[in-house]
Amino acid sequence: MSRTYTLDQAAALLNLGRNTLARRLREAGVLGADNLPAGPYRGRVNLVVVATGTYWHPICGWTHYGRTEFTDAGLDHIATKLGIDLARLPHPSSRRAQQTQQARSAT
Repeated sequence: MSRTYTLDQAAALLNLGRNTLARRLREAGVLGADNLPAGPYRGRVNLVVVATGTYWHPICGWTHYGRTEFTDAGLDHIATKLGIDLARLPHPSSRRAQQTQQARSAT
């Protein structure tokens, strides 16, 4: 499975705040008022994934939720759509190699 990024993580990678990113994505028609994918982005799992789950609320009982997550391609797409320069993300295995190399050089 490919890597996905929550709104918080995507905002950090795009050098924006979470609320600013969500507002700009709503204005661009990517997200709806509920911060879930809007019209043309629904079902485009190569760009946007909705992670669903449940949690126990003390008054309402079991409650369902949906959380929007972006794939690497989706992150590139929204960066282009919002006019933000974003360097290509490194492959996860290359990040592990960098972390290992940095850890060795620190010792």
